[in-house]
Amino acid sequence: MGQLSQVVLDGIVLGGFYALIAQGLSLVFGVMGVLNLAHGECVLIGAYLAWTAQHYLGIDPLVALPVIMVLGFGFGWVLCKTLVGRVVERPPLMSLLLTFGIGAVAQGVLLRLFSSTPRVTTTSYSDDVVNVFGLTIPTPRAFMLLGAVVILVLTWALLNRTRVGRSIQAAAQNKAAARVVGIDIGAVYAIAFGIGIALVFAGGTLLGSAQGFYPFLGPLLTMKAFAIVVLGGVGRMTGTVLAAMVIGLIETMLASYVPSVGTGLGIAAAFILVVLVLVVRPNGISGGKQVTAGV
Repeated sequence: MGQLSQVVLDGIVLGGFYALIAQGLSLVFGVMGVLNLAHGECVLIGAYLAWTAQHYLGIDPLVALPVIMVLGFGFGWVLCKTLVGRVVERPPLMSLLLTFGIGAVAQGVLLRLFSSTPRVTTTSYSDDVVNVFGLTIPTPRAFMLLGAVVILVLTWALLNRTRVGRSIQAAAQNKAAARVVGIDIGAVYAIAFGIGIALVFAGGTLLGSAQGFYPFLGPLLTMKAFAIVVLGGVGRMTGTVLAAMVIGLIETMLASYVPSVGTGLGIAAAFILVVLVLVVRPNGISGGKQVTAGV
C-alpha cells in the first residue's frame, strides 16, 4: 500500500508538469488552430535558459522563473508576428511545416550551443526531499508541482477574469463575430501565442531542476503534450489537467510495476488511451474542439 501511495504521488507530480506544458499547446491550438510542432523545443529553451542563469550567473531557477516567462512571452509574440501569424487560417500543412522547421532550427541551435550532453540545473536544494504523510518527494519535483499549480491558476484567472482573456476566448469561439465587435484578431493571436510559449518556458524551467534534459528531448515532449490535449479536449483547461494527471499516473504505474520496459510502455499506453477515449468522445474528456485531419 505504501508503494502504491508513493507511485500515485509521483504520478500527480508528473501530471502537474504535463498539465503546464500541455496548456500552452492547448491555448495556441484552441485560439489559432495551429498545432505547434516546435512545442517541445520551446520547453527545452526554457530549461536551458534556467540552466544558463544558474550555471553562469548563480541565479536560482525559481528566482529566474518570472524573467524567463517574460522572455517566453516576448519570444512567442515576435515569432507570431513575424512567422506563425502569417499561416493562421491558411491550409493546415503550412503551419505544420513552418513549426516543424522552427523546431528543427531550435534543436540545431541548442545542440550547437550546449552539445548533446544531458544537463540538469543543480541548486542548493537538489538533494533535499519533502515528506508528505510518510511519502517523499525530491524538493525540485515538489517545486515543479507547486510552480505548475500556481502558474495554471494564474493563467485561468487571466483567461477568465481579464479583458484580454475574454478577447482571447471570443476569438477562439467565433473569429468573425470577434472582428465585428472590434477585437484585433492579429493582436489576440500574438498575445495568445506569447502566453502559450511563456507557459512552456516556465515548464522547461521547472523541469530542468527535477531531471536531466538534452536537445533531442523536444519531439517526445511535443507528442506527450499533443496526446494530453487531444485526450482532455482542445481549449479546455479542466480537461487538460485531468488528462495530464491520467497520463502521469499511467507512466509512473507502468514504470514502477513493469520492470525495464515500463517507461517505454507509458508512452504507448498514452496514445492507446487517446484512441479509446476518442472512439467514445471525439471531442475529448471535456468536450473541446475536435481534432481532425483538417486542423
